[in-house]
Amino acid sequence: MNNTKFDLIVIGGGPGGYSAAISAAKCKKKVAVFESDKLGGTCLNVGCIPTKYLLDKAAALDKMRELTENSILRDAGAFSFRGVMSGKDAIVKKLTGGIGTLLNANGITMIYGTAELKQGRCVVCNGIEYSAKDIIIATGSEPVSLNVPGAEYAIDSTAVLSLKKVPSRLCVIGGGVIGLELASAFASFGSEVSIIELMPALLPSEMPEAAALLTKKLTIRGIDIHCGAKVEKIEKTDNGYIVNAKAETGLLSVEADVVLMAVGRRARLSGIDVKSLGLTTGRGNSIEVDDHMHTSVENIWAIGDVIGGYQLAHAAFAEAEVAVANICGGDEKIDYRVLPRCIYTSPCFAAVGMTPEQAKVAKIEVVVGTFDYSNNGMALAEGALGTVYTVMDKSTQKTIGFVIVGANASELIAFASTAVRDGYTPNDWKKLIVAHPSLSEMLKDAALSAFEKSIHK
Repeated sequence: MNNTKFDLIVIGGGPGGYSAAISAAKCKKKVAVFESDKLGGTCLNVGCIPTKYLLDKAAALDKMRELTENSILRDAGAFSFRGVMSGKDAIVKKLTGGIGTLLNANGITMIYGTAELKQGRCVVCNGIEYSAKDIIIATGSEPVSLNVPGAEYAIDSTAVLSLKKVPSRLCVIGGGVIGLELASAFASFGSEVSIIELMPALLPSEMPEAAALLTKKLTIRGIDIHCGAKVEKIEKTDNGYIVNAKAETGLLSVEADVVLMAVGRRARLSGIDVKSLGLTTGRGNSIEVDDHMHTSVENIWAIGDVIGGYQLAHAAFAEAEVAVANICGGDEKIDYRVLPRCIYTSPCFAAVGMTPEQAKVAKIEVVVGTFDYSNNGMALAEGALGTVYTVMDKSTQKTIGFVIVGANASELIAFASTAVRDGYTPNDWKKLIVAHPSLSEMLKDAALSAFEKSIHK
C-alpha cells in the first residue's frame, strides 16, 4: 500500500480538521491528517475547553458566595487558582488524547509537522511529498494585536490561560467573545477587571436590548466597561502597566497588572501560499469558499477559522460535515441560519437566527416576544436571572430568531435552533409539551407572548 497517496488530506487537526477526517474515514476514504502542533487546535488546547473550565469554576464560586450572602452556606471558603489551572490542564490532556484515539480507531494516518500545500494537490511535510484527490484546509486562526506603542506588554488569550496567579488588576482590550469570557472568569476569581472596547457598545451585531442587558449584568458584577474607546498606547510602570485610550468623554487611563489583548483572530496560513495556489482570499486574508465549502481551486476545500466568518468550533464541525458530504458525492450546503452564537459569560449570552435589526434589513416585519427568568419556577428555584427574547415573523407567524441572556442560555439555544430551523408558529408552540419545572418553558412562553398567547406572562 502506498503510504504517500490518499483519497483525502486534511491540513489541521482542530475541531473542523479531525471531524472531517473521521467523517471521511467512515465513508471508506483513505485519509491523512497533518498537524503542526497539538491535536484539538485552538479550541481544545487554548480556547473553548480551557476557558469553559475556568468559567465553570468561576460560576461555582459565584454560587457559593450567593448562598453565603443568603445565609444558606456559613462560609464561601477559599479556592486554589493553582488547582483550577491544574484541573484545566488535565481536562485538555484527556480530550486531546481522546481525539488521537478516535483518529487511530478510524484508520487515519497522523503526520506531525508543518504541511506545505503545493499545486496539483501535493503536500510536503518533513521532506516527504504526499498527494490526494481532495484537500481540506483547516489550519485555523491566530490572535492579532493592535499596532500601538507598548503592544508588546500585552499578552494574548493563550498566555492568559497559563497565568500562575490571579492578577489583582486585569485590563482587557477588546469586548468580543474572547475578551468578555475571560473578563467574566477573572472577575469571579477576584481580579479588578476593566474592558476597553472600540465599538460604541458591546456586541453591535446582536440585538441591542439583549446586548445592553448583558452589559448591565456585567457592570453590576463590578466589571468596568469602556465602549467607544480607542487604545493609543500601553505604558510600563513600576507598579504594572497603564493602558491609555481616547474616548468620546476624553482621555482614559486604566492601570493594570496584566493587559490582555483580545481584539480578534486572523486566518492562519502557514504552509498555504494562497497566491501561487490560485486561492481567492477575502477579509483578513481568509480563504473564500462557496456554500459547499469549496474554494476557487478544484478539489480544494476549506473549513473553520481559516475561512473567516463564524470562528466557532461548532461552525467548523458543521462545515466539515458539508465538505466531506460533497467530497463523497453529495450536494449539501451550509445553513448558518441555525448556527448558535454563544458567549459563556455570567450571565451567559446565546442567540440563533435573525435579530429584529437583521429582519428589518431583509424587509421582514417582526413581533418580539419576551419572557423574564423571574417568572419561571425553575429559575426562581435556582436563583437564575435573565430574559428570553424571540423574534417572530408578523406575517407568517414563524419563529425566525431567539436571544437568551441568562443561566444555561448556551444549552437552551439548541431547543431554540430547532424552532428557528422548522419555523415554529404559535400553534406549534402550543402543541409542544415542555417539562415542568424547567428553564425550557421560557422559550415557549416567550414565543407565545409575541402574539399575546402566553399563559404565564
